[in-house]
Amino acid sequence: MGRAVETAQGFAQAAGLPVQREPGLRERRFGCFEGLRFDEIEQRWPESSLRWRHRDPEFGPEGGETLREFYERCVNTAMELASRHAGQSIALVAHGGVLDCLYRAATRLDLQAPRTWHIGNATVNRLLHTPQGFTLVGWSDDAHLARPALDETA
Repeated sequence: MGRAVETAQGFAQAAGLPVQREPGLRERRFGCFEGLRFDEIEQRWPESSLRWRHRDPEFGPEGGETLREFYERCVNTAMELASRHAGQSIALVAHGGVLDCLYRAATRLDLQAPRTWHIGNATVNRLLHTPQGFTLVGWSDDAHLARPALDETA
């Protein structure tokens, strides 16, 4: 969560607002898989590795959460935050797994559908929240990264 908070501080500082940590938007808990490389996971738990790689929604590594639990946590948290700020714009800063869940929610894609969209670092993803859920407005906008830095000495 540290990198997400650090990124959020830039937005918060510019808006004169504090960063509010939201545990419901932290990355997926992988339990016994945490800190291991793909090949190590496959070697130690071949069957579990296969279920994980095939995006089995009901699979969760020992001590971790299932894909479905993770999805529901992320989407429910984002929905709650959006509902609390109806009619306002909010900025959520999160890692790739959380963004994947929000993309799927906004596009109504199944949890097992292979990822065909890009999740870029420091990109802007825009969702519209209505009582019916999220709708995708824009994804992986990185135009701000291509702009030259402002020379504040001029």
